[in-house]
Amino acid sequence: MNELFVYNVIMDDDRLELVLTYNMTKIEAKAFKLCLIWEELVFQEFPKENHIKLRKKGDPRKSLLFKYCYKLANETNGLVEDKNYKNYILAQLQVLKTIRDGDVHALIDPQCLNGKKAWIRWEMWKSRHDKSLKNRVITAEEMKITASEQKIEKELLDTKSFFKKTYGKNPTQEDVTRAIQDRLIIKWLTLNKITPYYVLISPFVKKSLVDKTPEESFLFDLSVYKASINNQIENYFFKLFDNEAIPQNVDF
Repeated sequence: MNELFVYNVIMDDDRLELVLTYNMTKIEAKAFKLCLIWEELVFQEFPKENHIKLRKKGDPRKSLLFKYCYKLANETNGLVEDKNYKNYILAQLQVLKTIRDGDVHALIDPQCLNGKKAWIRWEMWKSRHDKSLKNRVITAEEMKITASEQKIEKELLDTKSFFKKTYGKNPTQEDVTRAIQDRLIIKWLTLNKITPYYVLISPFVKKSLVDKTPEESFLFDLSVYKASINNQIENYFFKLFDNEAIPQNVDF
């Protein structure tokens, strides 16, 4: 399992649509996604035990788990990079797993995510983790994870098919701008209706965002996808979305 932040780990989790349903703020959306990471990792580390989870119905912000993850998002704002939150939560679980009284390990509760002791556990785990990385040979493939061109081209083709069902054609600049303003793009990304490669390459998206980055506007960390974009992918994009081709004399 890679160490990218939740935006890339759980994009196929249907519950992400609740971010839109309950019109969550940016910090609430982040906390909610931390909750999903917690649920994934606590099951991974302790598959035979029951743990605190998000409520199955209604506003997830009323869950006890959300309370602790919201506190985590606030307390560590600017201290933990988005890409490291998965490891931060994993650190709490793995360190607590080693604290035992006979056959019984320490209590595993989302409260462990907050406070000075949590930060100490993170620093200790991270120090050991960083040392282990230095002691192993890192291959070129590990240094730069990229998706295959065939996979990306299929995702772009599927995106074009989705747009054809939605608009009857490729979207215009006005269609894209309206979809961004109405937050439809976030919904489509969340439900895998469109590929992140579309929003990263599309001149229409770039023009509609003005001064914002895709990450700021769509609440997803898209940095991992950028490494896979090359000239062949861009050329394929403009064959599919030929109405987005930029004339040479136009400068955004």
